[in-house]
Amino acid sequence: MRPWRWSLYRAQYVPRALNPRVPLRFVTPTAFHQVFRSSWSRHASTLHKLGNLEKRISEIPIERFRNFCIVAHVDHGKSTLSDRLLEITGTIEPGGKKQVLDKLDVERERGITVKAQTCSMIYNYRGEDYLLHLVDTPGHVDFRAEVSRSYASCGGAILLVDASQGIQAETVSKFYLAFAEGLEVLPIINKVDLPSADVPRTIEQIKTTFELNTENTVLVSAKTGQNVQAVLPAVIEQIPAPIGDQQKPLRLLLIDSWYSTYKGVILLVRMFDGQIRAGDQVTSFATGLKYHVGEVGVMYPDQTPQKLLRAGQLGYIYFNPGMKRSQEAK
Repeated sequence: MRPWRWSLYRAQYVPRALNPRVPLRFVTPTAFHQVFRSSWSRHASTLHKLGNLEKRISEIPIERFRNFCIVAHVDHGKSTLSDRLLEITGTIEPGGKKQVLDKLDVERERGITVKAQTCSMIYNYRGEDYLLHLVDTPGHVDFRAEVSRSYASCGGAILLVDASQGIQAETVSKFYLAFAEGLEVLPIINKVDLPSADVPRTIEQIKTTFELNTENTVLVSAKTGQNVQAVLPAVIEQIPAPIGDQQKPLRLLLIDSWYSTYKGVILLVRMFDGQIRAGDQVTSFATGLKYHVGEVGVMYPDQTPQKLLRAGQLGYIYFNPGMKRSQEAK
């Protein structure tokens, strides 16, 4: 093949996004190699970040784990507060897309949370890394089952109340679900920047309705970011670490599941005892069926593979061959 023909042959593999106004015949092999090197550099950088993440997580003992959820009425700012916490911990870039933990189209369109979602964060507090697992739970009574499973995976809850609306029906129902699970409840008042905000009245409502100690109540505005940096230190100091032993036999709780065309059913789990890694064989206590683990990982905020999950962690699992029916996930 002649050199000039070879150049044109290589040029057709160059993305048109390189410069849409330039015809393909003017894209040289040199430009092709520049694009290839740039793509490989980005890929290598991603692998390096994932390796650092896995190393940092492996060095954190269970005593520095915190599993917590956000309890609130619909539209009191759960997803917005979640976004701010993810930005503070460096899990996502500031100013990026909103409602990161809302994966469904209806959640983004309506501004509500329908399915429980989790995200792992690493936060350095007083010179030590803490592994924080945030569970963003639905706020409507129709999703009670989702909420109950989410609470069972946590050690504490943020009670989020709108300063302009005060305590509402779903706030009460979700609080008593969390109270029944024995969760440590941390009151936080949101939207304090609104002209209609009445913080003293809201604090009094929390104190009289739930009989909570309101002295350490955190006042924030998740939308503007006001005082949001005080939330995670309060979580670390007031919410207990999970209890578990990675030397014991495997024991985990299924929080949620969803179907992937390529991977089959993916399980969102909370590890109570033991550890699990790719290649392990597990047996479902509910169905008796056996599966081979294909991949394990954490939500950071999307699926991020890890070598293993251990006691105290929240993460995802899928099998190889994949679980074909969602009915088996129970």
